[in-house]
Amino acid sequence: MQSLQVSYNKQLHEIGQTRQKINTILDEIENTTLKELEDKMTTLKASVNTNVDNCSKLQNELTRLRDTIHDIVDKGKAELSFIASKKCLEKINQSETYLKENLVQVESSLTFHVDSDFQQHLSKLSGLGRIVVCTCTQAVPLPGAPNKVLAVQGKSEYDVSIASDVKNRFDIRAICVLSNDQILVADYTNKRVKLLDHQYQVVGHCDLNAYQFDMCRITSSEVAVAVDVDQKNEVQFVSVNDGRLVKGRKLRFKHPCYGIAHNLQYLYLTSGTALYKYSMSGDLLIKLYENKSYPLTGNRMVDITFFFINNYKEFSYSIMIFTYSLKC
Repeated sequence: MQSLQVSYNKQLHEIGQTRQKINTILDEIENTTLKELEDKMTTLKASVNTNVDNCSKLQNELTRLRDTIHDIVDKGKAELSFIASKKCLEKINQSETYLKENLVQVESSLTFHVDSDFQQHLSKLSGLGRIVVCTCTQAVPLPGAPNKVLAVQGKSEYDVSIASDVKNRFDIRAICVLSNDQILVADYTNKRVKLLDHQYQVVGHCDLNAYQFDMCRITSSEVAVAVDVDQKNEVQFVSVNDGRLVKGRKLRFKHPCYGIAHNLQYLYLTSGTALYKYSMSGDLLIKLYENKSYPLTGNRMVDITFFFINNYKEFSYSIMIFTYSLKC
């Protein structure tokens, strides 16, 4: 109950933080719109003021010419009167032309057009997000036995070597269980995947000619193997067909492939320092995590399905299968 209350308080805080972020975004949008309004108003005012100044200037010039003509007529200077009349006509034509080009227009105004798409999108939202209930099953240790959740009930050791193995030792990097109790093991040293039956006997193998770093189950009859071929990073798909291992399609990547997992039709790969999410066709969807503080900060993804131990004794090829039970 205490952990539930803690998670409730945490999510309540997250909702408040989300609302604050949305408020900040809306404030920025409003300020941008207001600035656009002010800029357009300033531009229109400047244009109107320019027209007013030019009209005043033309009016003053026409007034001076009128007064000059009256003065010349009063003094009886016919020649000067003719010249002044010509200048006056030129200024009148100039004024009329300016008025036609600049003032014969519809009165300017400002109108705000609401972004209807934005409002409709907001109105369709049912909330700030979704509330998801996560149910986690946790083993609780017995009183008086702290940190002892798993107990070993038994151990079995099986030889998985075959005559064509080229090395005197092997390194099992991954193990997967398929349908009908078929088991696949990735033999890193001998560069091959081996098929075991329900008695843990080797009944088939597939040479990959590449070092295998990890392997994961894709379907009930197919696995994906992270391999290194001449420093080319690939994922090789291998399927079981009528008791035989068959190599399928291959994906190539720009980064090392040290760990691999499959979930909900997505591939997850580790490069040693980063965790990537890919589509099943090999398209990068997102880099989920990266830490370059050390060369192998994200070396492996752990799949708690089998616990195995590699036996490095010379000429001894074996795996150990441990049986575990929960102590609740």
